[in-house]
Amino acid sequence: MSNKIAILLATYNGEPHLVEQLQSIIYQTHSDWHLYIRDDGSTDATIDIIRDYESKYDNITVVDNLGEYTGSAAGNFFKLIHFSDFDGYDYISLSDQDDVWAPEKLRASLKSLQLNGASGYSSNMISYDNYTMRSHYIEKSQPQKEFDYMFQGASAGCTYVFTRALCLEIQKKTCDIISYKGRSHDWLIYAICRASDLPWVLGRDAHIFYRQHANNVWGSKSALAALVSKFKILLSGWYRDNIIWVAVNSGAAAKNTSIFERVERNKFVDKFYLSRRVFQLRRSKKESRMLIPILFFLF
Repeated sequence: MSNKIAILLATYNGEPHLVEQLQSIIYQTHSDWHLYIRDDGSTDATIDIIRDYESKYDNITVVDNLGEYTGSAAGNFFKLIHFSDFDGYDYISLSDQDDVWAPEKLRASLKSLQLNGASGYSSNMISYDNYTMRSHYIEKSQPQKEFDYMFQGASAGCTYVFTRALCLEIQKKTCDIISYKGRSHDWLIYAICRASDLPWVLGRDAHIFYRQHANNVWGSKSALAALVSKFKILLSGWYRDNIIWVAVNSGAAAKNTSIFERVERNKFVDKFYLSRRVFQLRRSKKESRMLIPILFFLF
């Protein structure tokens, strides 16, 4: 196996931090990669930056968006996932526009995938808050549970690396989805992998400097801002709605009908049923316990 990686970078008004991210990709110790960048209609200098890098590096290509703008990070990523069959590549890696990769990021991801015989990989991260100028370790590698992929993603999508075979399965499962607005691409990808009975490894190391700032669509915000943001999301009904959307589009609904039907029906007896099984619904014990009141009052 050649270990050739197609890196997919989705951009939209990423001027402030894009160069730093591009440089961190260029400095990877694993050098057998090609970077594909798709812009979703930036109005700042993002286009100039990515065109400049494309002109300087043979292994960087700006993908023509054909004048089509998805209006969402998830939509942009899935346009990238669908634009090619990636013949000649062994793995696909996703990249945000505003993070920084440690030099060993790709090499460590491949090692973990191959040692575990996995189809997909994600990892923990170091989060840095631009406002507070503080960093902290984000753990996402708790042991997998039977139904965790129906209730959460594996980690931030910027940590994801997966095989070409899984990429083709993702393409097949998502070919009829029209809009991804308000959706989470990383959660859906993880769910497709697990619902297809393909192994996914959760790496404990952190090889990504995960930048948090005012323009993050999703992310690990700090303290009060995170609590307020998550509470608003729960009140809006997004969480339950997205569980249903992910389950239907990943194949998890058909695979786990007993759980899916309870979520969809959402009667008191169904909430009680799910609450008795919360430790199989999320990986973190703390988050599993927090899910109980959410099921009864905010679901």
